[in-house]
Amino acid sequence: MNGKSFQVAILFNEDAQIIRGDPQDLLAIQGTVTAAQNLYEALTSLGYPVIKLAVRGNLDELEDILCSFPPEDTFFFNNCDGFNGNNLGAVDVIRLIERMGFKHTGAAANSIELCIDKPHSKERLIQCGVPTPRYQVFERAEGEFHLEFPVIIKPSVEDASMGIDLDSVVSNRECLFHKIAHIVEKYEQPAIVEEFVYGRELAVAMWGNEVLEVLPIAEEDFSWVANPLERLLTYDSKWKTDSPYYQNIPARVPAALNRKETQVVKKAAEGSFRAMGLRDLGRVDIRFNNGIPYVIDINELPDLSPDAGYWNSARATGITYPQMVERILTYALKREGW
Repeated sequence: MNGKSFQVAILFNEDAQIIRGDPQDLLAIQGTVTAAQNLYEALTSLGYPVIKLAVRGNLDELEDILCSFPPEDTFFFNNCDGFNGNNLGAVDVIRLIERMGFKHTGAAANSIELCIDKPHSKERLIQCGVPTPRYQVFERAEGEFHLEFPVIIKPSVEDASMGIDLDSVVSNRECLFHKIAHIVEKYEQPAIVEEFVYGRELAVAMWGNEVLEVLPIAEEDFSWVANPLERLLTYDSKWKTDSPYYQNIPARVPAALNRKETQVVKKAAEGSFRAMGLRDLGRVDIRFNNGIPYVIDINELPDLSPDAGYWNSARATGITYPQMVERILTYALKREGW
């Protein structure tokens, strides 16, 4: 920056409706608005010149708005995880700001697309030797099935546990194809079916670039849930505050892991971060069973709200919320030579 001042623009999607899925999914989609305000207040409290920029309408309108910002003086803090109710729409937004010469926090557009597309991200993990559950993709509720029950069925390009409920884990073909049909019809996309891994569920938050720092590992405490097939993070357990699954499945930080277990989990998480080409920050969700860390999800843009898992791990290091936000921004600024 050669000593010049700059402003931070917090980029976030502001969606009034969804184009597919369950109407309740709007609650998760609109969570980025609250998170953007939290980020704005954190950076403002530290003296940064900050603005918020909501993404809505269409890409042409967004481009017109962006033309009023000089790329050499505007650094984007990316909190956009969709566009017009479409999860993959975030890729188009980031491709646009990159094409216009803007720099931003977090993963580049190609890496974002890879993480959102679960089948492709799993193929990349397999290529890089990172453990992940065996899977199949179904474009319709028919075809050969060659996995072992029980399995879990999810939309192939959604996040935030959208489309996941207690019926998502099935143990027979009838329930399997019934759930696949529901996902394909409701979410207008293929369903990904994975072998369900019993065991502990861990969330590994990281930040950095050349040198990665793994934050204290979190573990979901499923001790309240008697049925092992219901020990999973559903949409209700993440978003519906009146749900008993939300109220009775706390995250424990740090997870009770011995040194060897910690090393194995960190290796899988760091390997996933590198395999996906993540930058600055990320979170990897793992099912840990019989000493094997099966990666089940990679979050290139984890929820950064003060009540979310990433902050839950970061604060265990003794920092404040504004310090966490500034650390992420600083990693990105240094990476870009600002």
